[in-house]
Order: sequence, then C-alpha cells, then structure tokens
Amino acid sequence: MPMSIRFFILFVVLLVACYAALAYGSVNYSFSLLWEGFVQGTHVKEIASLTELRIPRIFAAILIGAALGVSGTIMQAITRNPLADPGLLGVSAGAKLALSMVIAFLPSLAFPTKMGVAFLGAALGTLLVLAISQTGNLFKVVLAGAAISAFLLAISNAISLLSKTSKELTMWTSGGLAGVTGHEVILLAPVLLLAILVSFFFARQIGILTMSDEVAAGLGVATGRIRFFLFTLVAVLTGVSVSVIGEIAFVGLLVPHFARFIAGTSYRMLLPMSALVGAVFLVISDLFSRVIAAPFEVPIIAILSVVGLPFFVFIVRKGLKA
Repeated sequence: MPMSIRFFILFVVLLVACYAALAYGSVNYSFSLLWEGFVQGTHVKEIASLTELRIPRIFAAILIGAALGVSGTIMQAITRNPLADPGLLGVSAGAKLALSMVIAFLPSLAFPTKMGVAFLGAALGTLLVLAISQTGNLFKVVLAGAAISAFLLAISNAISLLSKTSKELTMWTSGGLAGVTGHEVILLAPVLLLAILVSFFFARQIGILTMSDEVAAGLGVATGRIRFFLFTLVAVLTGVSVSVIGEIAFVGLLVPHFARFIAGTSYRMLLPMSALVGAVFLVISDLFSRVIAAPFEVPIIAILSVVGLPFFVFIVRKGLKA
C-alpha cells in the first residue's frame, strides 16, 4: 500500500476519533445537535460547553500525543534502544520535580513560565541519565533512567510532604487532560509544533545515529553535537507536555513501534507517522478514560498502563530493534 494512502487512512481515523471525543463523555451529543450547533448556530448552551471543555482537550491530546510520539522515536533512535522513552529515562521525572517545586513554592506562577520550568527540569533529568550511563547500551541507560527517575521522584515527594502540597501534586501526577483550557492550548501549540517540525528536518541525521558512532562520523555527522541538540528537543517536547497534563507514561514507548510497523524504518516517514499515531493514540485513550465509567473519569494513566505494560514486557522478551 502506498505510504500516502497509509497517512490518509490514519488521518481519517484521527478525524473519527476527534468526532467521538467531541460527541461522547459524561454527556453525549447527537450528530444532528453538533451539526445544528456549529453550522446553524443553535443549541448555544451545549456548544459553549463543548467549546470551553472538550475542544481544548481534543486539541491538547493531538498536540501532546504527537509530541510524545516524536520524542519517543527520537529517543529510541539516538540511544539505539527499543525501550527508550521520556518517562523511562528521567525526562518526565525531571519535569515533575521542577513542577513540584513550582506547586510548593510558586503556585501563582504564570503558565508560560511553568512551561519553561518544566523544560529545565526535563533537561536536568536527561543530563543526569546521560552523565551516569555514558553509553547507549540498553541495560545501562535503562538502569540509569530508573535510578534517576526514582531519585527525582523521591525529592518531589519530599518537597510536597514538607510543603503540605502532596494533594495538589498527586492530582497533577495522575496525569490527564481534564481542565486543559483554550488559553493553554494556544500557548503550547506554537512550541510543540515548531519542535516537531524541526525534528522532521533532522530525519537524515537521526537515521544515521541509529548506526554506530564510527559510521555516523564517516558520513559527516557530528554525533556529539547532533545528539545533544536532539536530547534538548526531546526535553522541550516532553517538558512542555508534562507541564500541561502531568506525567504520562508509555506513549513515547508504544507509539514509535506502532509507527514503525506502519511506515517502516525510514525516519523521513517514521517521524511524521509517529506524530500522527501519537495523536490518534492519545485522543482515543482520553476518550476511553471519559466513557469507560461515565459520568466518572478514569485516570488516563490507568488506560495507558493496561496497554503499555504488556507491550513493554513483549519488547523485552522479543528484543525489538529501535
């Protein structure tokens, strides 16, 4: 099947998922009501509710799903590690530590500043993991990531307990798109879209980095500088995402493998496919979190864990390649 047809089919799936996310939840809306409301301007109260609550949530899911999918793909490529994931390599934990400090000491901080703080925390977590592992070896990187993540998590919990903000931190840690506002989406969209587009321009270098450093250097790629830049890009994508929806595990791990199954191993195709698959994956996951026990909402991390944990074990046992 031509690649353009695959992209088109997945794009249609995304549109259908967005419609379902708009129509279903604690309150369901018929197609006729949505058509009359958005096209003919009737049902003002219902449409105002959707515009304020569900539409920002859908756009946030698209942007953050794409960002986490791309960041996971980059991470797996440059570490040559099929288990690499921002949540497993200290990136998310670093962002969480930074935001726990904000919740404890600077709760009134403006959202754009929180995004910047989350990026710095994600960058710190990444640098600590790289400094300890000093290699792309599967076991050393994963063990370093697990150790750093546990260490940063312990500090986060200590800060929240001492500052008596553990309830606020727990609500944020559970992750989810509830409460995302249109203002936040407007602020995060340019940052995430720019970072995703920049990653597409580095598709060739990312593909070369999956080879050995000697081969990459022979092909004219400055491995140290490119890898540092790409880790910074991952920190931006992850830090901004975490600042909005909290700690979301497994998206960056699962999406690259699904995208690779659809698009193959060419990073020129794989990166955009990862963005599209990530968007679909998070929109559908968020939809399930809202409808599976409606009118109550199941934490999205629970939905992701049900899918992610078995797939994680499958990757370990089968030894899939990045």
